[in-house]
Amino acid sequence: MAEPRVCIVVPTVREECMQQFLAAWEPEFAGQEVIVVEDHPERSFRLATDAHVSHYCWRDIEAELGERAWIVPRRTDCVRSFGYWQAWRRQPDYIVTLDDDCLPPAAGPRGFLRAHWQRLEQGGHHDAWVSTTSGTIPRGVPYQARARSQRCVVNHGLWTNVIDYDAVTQLSQVRTPTAVGFPDQTIPRGAYFPMCGMNLAWRPELTPALYFLLMGRDHGVDRFGDIWAGLLCKRICDHLGLAINSGSPTVHHARASNVWANLRKEAPGMERNETLWRLVDGTVLTATTPAGCYRQLAEAFAQAAGDQDPWLQKVAQAMQHWCDLFGPVLVPTPNQRVVATNEVAV
Repeated sequence: MAEPRVCIVVPTVREECMQQFLAAWEPEFAGQEVIVVEDHPERSFRLATDAHVSHYCWRDIEAELGERAWIVPRRTDCVRSFGYWQAWRRQPDYIVTLDDDCLPPAAGPRGFLRAHWQRLEQGGHHDAWVSTTSGTIPRGVPYQARARSQRCVVNHGLWTNVIDYDAVTQLSQVRTPTAVGFPDQTIPRGAYFPMCGMNLAWRPELTPALYFLLMGRDHGVDRFGDIWAGLLCKRICDHLGLAINSGSPTVHHARASNVWANLRKEAPGMERNETLWRLVDGTVLTATTPAGCYRQLAEAFAQAAGDQDPWLQKVAQAMQHWCDLFGPVLVPTPNQRVVATNEVAV
């Protein structure tokens, strides 16, 4: 059986960090494509690696997306959405995104990508029946067939060393550290979860639902791009009867970001985070595809924004434009492949 094809998407602004990343992962990424999205106007460095790397920058975003280029935010890790779209165009079996400071686990890189694929392939499983009593099971509960199995389309990997805390929790851990576990689980239907974009795998069909919203200094809110993408994606998966798993495989997250900078970035979005999920949760979906559902959520955002919430109104427009990118799939001929603007086709 052929090895599944995967595209790995990595945003970066740091040459040294990116070189270390590629060197550490090179044995695992052999034969696969790495899509690097440099968050600078121009490519500012060359990547020395034997891996197959497509290296993009703002100029490529402008050239590829034209009038829609504004939907990819800059000066934020959410610039990676452009890499998601590029990966989708290549139609691999699955897509993985990692941060450039996420390194192989202590056991080594071999098997990391395979573990993500296995978690996707094993499907999602969770209880479909709840007993109305404790200590005994009343009449009517099935004896064996009590679990729900669904096709898994997203696997949310976790991280060791530096945990993905918000700034408030990071500060509290200085005084009162707590132990952290990494359970393998299927996120129950109807429940949401804090999706982190540092270590994530998904099937290409879900890419229209995994856009990281407008973040960064140009939009007045930051560090919620992955969280809110997970919120929207989970709502859509629940509606379509698809599953999301979380847990393994883990990565070694090497670098702790500045807690005070994080606090300043997170503060504008913290109040919205208390209410946005309710808007998503209360939206009635009737579409039968991820892109169709995403458009319905965009319409709900636009209606809720009205004239009082410019950020949400602009996000709604960006979401619609994002869906517009997923037209007919470009399938390469046997002697061709989809290439970055700085590559030469073979």
